[in-house]
Amino acid sequence: MPTADETYADAKKCIQEKRFADAIQSLEQTIQEDSQHLLAHESLAGLCFLTKNYDRAIQLFQRVQALDPKNIGALVNVGALQNKKKDYTAAVKTLRLALSKDRRCPEAYYNLGIAQRGLHQNSMAVSAYKEAIRLRPDFVEAYTNLGNVLLEMKNHSQAILQFRKALEVQPDFERAKIGLCAAQEQTEQAKSAISPFGRLVDMEQVEKMNRTVAKHLHLTPQQRFEDREDVHKLAKDSELQAIELLKQIKEELSPIILELSRLSSEETSGRIWEAGLKKCQAASRRFSLCLENLNETTDKLTEHEKEIQRYSE
Repeated sequence: MPTADETYADAKKCIQEKRFADAIQSLEQTIQEDSQHLLAHESLAGLCFLTKNYDRAIQLFQRVQALDPKNIGALVNVGALQNKKKDYTAAVKTLRLALSKDRRCPEAYYNLGIAQRGLHQNSMAVSAYKEAIRLRPDFVEAYTNLGNVLLEMKNHSQAILQFRKALEVQPDFERAKIGLCAAQEQTEQAKSAISPFGRLVDMEQVEKMNRTVAKHLHLTPQQRFEDREDVHKLAKDSELQAIELLKQIKEELSPIILELSRLSSEETSGRIWEAGLKKCQAASRRFSLCLENLNETTDKLTEHEKEIQRYSE
């Protein structure tokens, strides 16, 4: 009788030959022989995903995460599969758990954006996609999805910008091309639908948009709770970043400025001046980064507030 490793080797050969049904059978056998075989679980989960057996794939990726708790990718894959099943509430929960273990995982933010858009939490989805892009600037799918959400929110100019950024990264990315065409077409339609007095001519379309907004406002208590949690976290992040900003001013920038002031009146040595200026430049860069982080967080809060106001109109 072959060992688990021998059965796994046979499964790998089947995968290389694209005999996926045989590979799945061999991998299932490997797992029966060795319930701790991590690679077999990962390979079988991937094949189940390809064959759209999402429930089995979720089960396997959860097992991978149990065998290897540091494997954040397995948790993210569970969230992605829950999105595939349109179980967006479960996906949000899973992906937040992944982010609690690794706040710098762009794939987790990307899939969180998909889940939040599925729950009609568009402002939160925008924030998630932006975070994915910040962590991975070449994330063409995130640019495209962000463009689609902004287009759904009727923010045509920003949607066009995101689609163009996606095409800068990958000029032949078809979904970004389609999105850009749709955004440009909707921009032209919006312009032509406005009279010289600035009132929309197509009142039927306005009523349709209002019905859509009303639909989006229908949130479950759990969704409202999660939305409040997101806002609370953003507010807390803003507070901590503001505290850090003040700390940098007090402990870094102020002493360096005083030192430069002293040098201007007492020192004539170019070498000493150069060292002081370098310290000042380094501190300024750290301050700018901290300020940028604070601005980004407050922008997210502003976007959320704008969406709430738009729904209230």
